[in-house]
Amino acid sequence: MVRILVIDDEPINHQLVSKALEPLNCQITAAEDGTSGIARARTLKPDIIITDVVMPDMSGYEVTHQLRRDPQFSKVPILVLTAQSGLQDKLRAFEVGADDYLSKPFEPAELAARVSSLVRRAEMVPPVAEKDSSQLARTIAVHSLRGGTGCSTLAVNLGLSLSNLWTNTILLDLTMTAGQVALMLNNNLRRTWADIARFKTGELDMESLSSIISTHESGLTFIAAPTFPDEGEYLSGDTLSGAISILKEHYQYIVMDLPHDFSVFSLSALDAADAILLVSTPDMASVRATSAALDAYTKLTYSQEKIKPILNAPFPRSSLSKEKIESAMGMSFVASIPHVADTVLEAINLGRPLVLDKPKENISALLEDFAFHLSKPEHKKAKPETPTETWKRVYKRYQDRKK
Repeated sequence: MVRILVIDDEPINHQLVSKALEPLNCQITAAEDGTSGIARARTLKPDIIITDVVMPDMSGYEVTHQLRRDPQFSKVPILVLTAQSGLQDKLRAFEVGADDYLSKPFEPAELAARVSSLVRRAEMVPPVAEKDSSQLARTIAVHSLRGGTGCSTLAVNLGLSLSNLWTNTILLDLTMTAGQVALMLNNNLRRTWADIARFKTGELDMESLSSIISTHESGLTFIAAPTFPDEGEYLSGDTLSGAISILKEHYQYIVMDLPHDFSVFSLSALDAADAILLVSTPDMASVRATSAALDAYTKLTYSQEKIKPILNAPFPRSSLSKEKIESAMGMSFVASIPHVADTVLEAINLGRPLVLDKPKENISALLEDFAFHLSKPEHKKAKPETPTETWKRVYKRYQDRKK
């Protein structure tokens, strides 16, 4: 039986659609706003989605755009059903990825015919075999709504640690206006994201992405942000989403350094991430930014398991303790990074990341252990055939803690 999800804030419209589609013998589920509609889609996995445009929390255009960014809905037919009937409204619907458009009030027979057509077209598309999740990269996004929290330092050192533990890791600098990953790795900029801005999503492949991938002397691969802010304007969110999807099939780990916002680049990365490291510092401005980010994650229907708050202490002292922040926010930090300002500044200025230049420092040990904690379960359970020096250090610390 065909499963249809109807997203509309007016209950009467649910009834009208259900009545019109009775001849098709469909299973119809309703959602009354965009946020719950996206959440319902992820649990129901419908064959067809029908969405209104004007809704209280987000428009049907935004619902369609968000669903299309999710690989599991890339081929699910979406019909926009709305009282807005202008040409620009129709064009907007198709631009965000809708398959069909029908104006209200509608004729029941026409709606049934359009849904039947969408079902037939979907059945003609061969199913795409889903890959075992263990074959895809574990993807980690480092995010904060406030600058100066140490996101880039954390992303670089986690990327290096994962590369030194298991190899086959790529670091993505998505801060298109002022990315610092190449600087922190002491690498010259040759090719950046700007060099694939001309590609549309369907035109991208691993060969074209390889042209902008650089390799650090440690073996870590990375893609740098553009040199100048205006160069990043030409890269679309859909192109970035397509690039991440391709990279997930060719790497074991992807670490992404995000801008401090919810831009299309941030949303593309957050949607694709298996884990979001939400970085905070122990000051009131950062706490407010963290609260705003958590609220946005909830509206984006990200699972709690995906969000991993991190406390980074850039100051020697703070009136806000870890316990006070956790109590006020109603959550727990999964890791706390201590204050080591001079050591971190030296690493940034010289382009020599902590885990490479000072592997015996406590901060480096913490970062290596945290990278191991974020690793794939199958990697953590078995000893590598050829253990790296980083793996040996992590394993020794683990054994010492057990004593």
